[in-house]
Amino acid sequence: MDNNADKINKVRFGAHPHADMHCDSLLHGYRSGTDSIYTGMWNADGSPRSMQSISQMAEGGQLLQFFAVFFPEQDYIDGWTTPEEGHQKLHLPSDDIFFDTCVKWLHREVEQHSDVAALARNAAEVRTNYENGKISAVLTIEDGRFVNGDITRFAALKKIGVSAIALTWNHPNCLGWPNSDDPEIMNRSLTAFGQEAVAEMNRCRILIDVSHLNDGGFMDVARLSKAPFIASHSNCRAITSHRRNLTDEMIRIIADKGGVCGLNFCEDFVNPDSVMKDERAYTERYVQWKGKITEDVLKEAKEAFRRHDILPALPEDLAAHVLHMLNVGGEDVIAIGSDADGFDCISEINEPNKMSILFDVLQKKGLTSRQLDKFASGNVLRVMEEL
Repeated sequence: MDNNADKINKVRFGAHPHADMHCDSLLHGYRSGTDSIYTGMWNADGSPRSMQSISQMAEGGQLLQFFAVFFPEQDYIDGWTTPEEGHQKLHLPSDDIFFDTCVKWLHREVEQHSDVAALARNAAEVRTNYENGKISAVLTIEDGRFVNGDITRFAALKKIGVSAIALTWNHPNCLGWPNSDDPEIMNRSLTAFGQEAVAEMNRCRILIDVSHLNDGGFMDVARLSKAPFIASHSNCRAITSHRRNLTDEMIRIIADKGGVCGLNFCEDFVNPDSVMKDERAYTERYVQWKGKITEDVLKEAKEAFRRHDILPALPEDLAAHVLHMLNVGGEDVIAIGSDADGFDCISEINEPNKMSILFDVLQKKGLTSRQLDKFASGNVLRVMEEL
């Protein structure tokens, strides 16, 4: 795609238009101006600096995107400046103002480009948009701290169109604790309010998202929730032993509950232990990435391995997580949650129009057309029938 995004006036859906359950792209508005929620961000050479935007969705023939309002801490945006002339240091407002601003931006950009995009709150609205040749933007929240201990806020958020809420991000909040390397924190239960919130979210028909939640909180959700829940952007701990990923037991529980797990494209959660913890395998992958084998490249690889630097995630690496989820939880649990614009992507699949690369790899590895359809969007739509 080039950066003349304003020329796009038609969505060309492909064989497997996909549903993506997580991106942090609404932050574009603070970093590059509100127009970038539609246009995306681009490098001087025309390559994409953003992974997701409405125009990138349209050109990629994407079915739907969960746009998360994510509440970063100030240190997360250190070094960012305002898009206006002068480029002042960016300071975040209160959560309430931040949320209202992001929602207004999303609504405005969708309305201004209503020839290719529309909002959606459930599967029926997504299907209507598709029939009208439009992509769907779904509003979600990442970090339940926004409810601030007020149980009535869930109903209010549902009324304005919030379809899913991730209970935590990377810090404790009124609902519970995040994933952690500290076993004591990792096994803590949801707070009393968090347990009450599970029932209220079920009542309000808001999807509970357990990505970022600690293991103890996950088990509480599994025990308490009467509705399917999701891990919007989490991979397999059996392949990549990162605390953010799911154990096989968790994948089975989500499947048994009728929920889905969204494949995360962030290299930290994709690169397999078999590469990252083996210097020889790491060096081979590093050399493959650089495209040459010289003394300098081998020295770089050795130093990178010692620093635990990430490597580009190959399509085959992504496919390995999908296949593991499929083998553990069945074909109804696999889905996509790219985490677009929540990390600095160095991999080949870095925007919607590259998704066919992954589908081709999965097809070669034996996924049927039915399974590809479920992975691409069918399973997410099934869960959205609950909304």
